[in-house]
Order: sequence, then C-alpha cells, then structure tokens
Amino acid sequence: MLLLAACTPAPAPAPPPAASPFNATDTAWIQLMIPMNEQLLPALALAPPELAPFAAELEVSHERELAQLKRLRARAGLSDENPHAGHEMPGLVSEADLAGLRLDPTGLPATLREHLAQSALLARGEQDSGADQETRDLAASIVTARAAQSARLG
Repeated sequence: MLLLAACTPAPAPAPPPAASPFNATDTAWIQLMIPMNEQLLPALALAPPELAPFAAELEVSHERELAQLKRLRARAGLSDENPHAGHEMPGLVSEADLAGLRLDPTGLPATLREHLAQSALLARGEQDSGADQETRDLAASIVTARAAQSARLG
C-alpha cells in the first residue's frame, strides 16, 4: 500500500509560453517609428502658411499611424519607454531641429523630406524582415503613404 502511494505520476509540466508573432525587426521598427512620428508633430505646427495645409494632412496621417503603432506595441508587450530618447538619427526630429525651425520655419520642407525618406526606408525594412503580418501591413501602408507625401512635397 505504501509503495502505491509513492508511485503517483508527477504533475504535468506547464506548457511552454506561446511564441510571439513579433520578431526583433518588428519590435525595433515599432519602437523607432513611434518617436519618429511623435517628434515630427511639433515641427508640423511650425509650418509656414504656404505649407500649413500639407502639414495638417501629415499631422492627421501621422496621428493615425501612431494609434496603430501604439496598439502594436501593446500587443507585442513592449514598454511605453522610448529607447531612442535623446538619439540623433536621420528622420527623427530633435529638440535642436525644433529650435532651428522656430527661428526659421522655411527649413521645414528639408526636415519633412528627411523624415519621409527615412520612415519609408525603415518601413521597407520591416516589410522585408518583419514577422508579424499586421505590423508588415502597416509598414506597407506607410511606404505607400510616404511615396505619395514625398511626391506632393516635391
């Protein structure tokens, strides 16, 4: 009788955690595109009158993208913390860029060109190497949007 009690099967091991549909490219792209879009918004508010209607359209599209990017960030389980805070990189509007635009808003078209080109380049990288389909779909829509926006900007 004592031997039988000692022979009870061990509890089943816990199942392994579900694999994330996000790979390193997905998470890096999400974490970079959020500050790229967020940091562009104050620059758009500095648009000179001739550029103001286009800047307003960019603000709407970038806000829409931000909402999608933030949903993806939450779905991926990523922190709200900006790992790129204080970084200087192409297409990422810095405080120094904003200070310059406040003094001379005619520099905004060049800032926009750099942002549009860099965000399209990053989105193409996500399309090529990302794993999560929803993230790749957003990247594809950004590539298309940036091409149209760049053409309008001239």
